Amino acid sequence: MQDWLGHPAVQGGILPFIAALAVAAPLARTRWLALAQVAGFAACATLAIGWSLESLPSTRRLALVAVASLALCVLVEQVRTRSARILVVAVLAASSAWVLWRLLAQKELAAAAGAGLVIAAYVAWQAAATLRVSADPVRGAAAAAALGFGTGVVAILGASALLGVSGLAAGSAAAATLCVQALRGRPAPDGRSVSLPATVAASLVGVAAVMTAELPWYVLIPLLAVAPAAMLATPAGARWRASLAFPLSLVPALAAVALAWYRPL
Repeated sequence: MQDWLGHPAVQGGILPFIAALAVAAPLARTRWLALAQVAGFAACATLAIGWSLESLPSTRRLALVAVASLALCVLVEQVRTRSARILVVAVLAASSAWVLWRLLAQKELAAAAGAGLVIAAYVAWQAAATLRVSADPVRGAAAAAALGFGTGVVAILGASALLGVSGLAAGSAAAATLCVQALRGRPAPDGRSVSLPATVAASLVGVAAVMTAELPWYVLIPLLAVAPAAMLATPAGARWRASLAFPLSLVPALAAVALAWYRPL
């Protein structure tokens, strides 16, 4: 059993999907599918990263921020205003500096400030984009799934297996929430937070992979188009939108994978 639980495919794919699916099924009629994504990602983090607070490397900080984003989901759903969403984006952008603080601190001041601003901008864009596309929870879940899968593969190609597993786990958890809505044939009730945890995890994995692995920064550029691509799926019916939104979102994710694969060595 221990060998099975230690397998990357189980930690990054099977277990997060099952855990998220188990939570998403009873929550499918509510605005709280984000809880399922947290459950799926947390299942992976428990096995692959751990939760000890004695030492806080970047990967553990990433996991803590991803799980803590559930509190921001509550804020988004309870205070359903634009100001609340702007505050959530700002908090997540600032949290990216905390996640990667040790790496930023090793740079010269000007370089650290520049890298920190770019990282914060990337995380802010992805958070704002998912809050926008998740006005339709089906398209939001599809975008988060594609972002997680694409980022996970990119991180693996950058020689960071742990970050890769984390990104894939975020994608698997989001895919579970997409499947629940598609199988029901109707989206979850209107909300904005359905895919925030998975998107936060995937975004932080992406910037961490660039900072710690062997990835050039431009690999992340196509991933900025994942959520906008999902918004192109407009058919009526949750099943039709799911079947179209996910492939559309996957196109820019695959472009990022291609850039990582063919990057100069």
